[in-house]
Amino acid sequence: MEAATDTVTLRVPDGPAFAELPRVCLGVLVRIHRIDPAELGDLATDLKAATADLAGSGDLTVDYRTTDTAVEVVVSGPGGTRRLTAPRTPDSAPD
Repeated sequence: MEAATDTVTLRVPDGPAFAELPRVCLGVLVRIHRIDPAELGDLATDLKAATADLAGSGDLTVDYRTTDTAVEVVVSGPGGTRRLTAPRTPDSAPD
């Protein structure tokens, strides 16, 4: 059986006023999928660092993907692309 997936894409304009949006979106995704935030380890911190590193003179694109086994975030911007992943335990997947 193929794992269930959901993907959300966020486009973030350049500028400090929007810097926290990628982390806020991750928090919403965690709530929707009933994932224990502690299970994701340093994903939110890593996401904040990646968006700061990759931001520059242009917009960022952040793709969030959830599966039964992982939460994946791909951040792309003027500074390149970074892929972040946090594994999920089977018990955390919603019924």
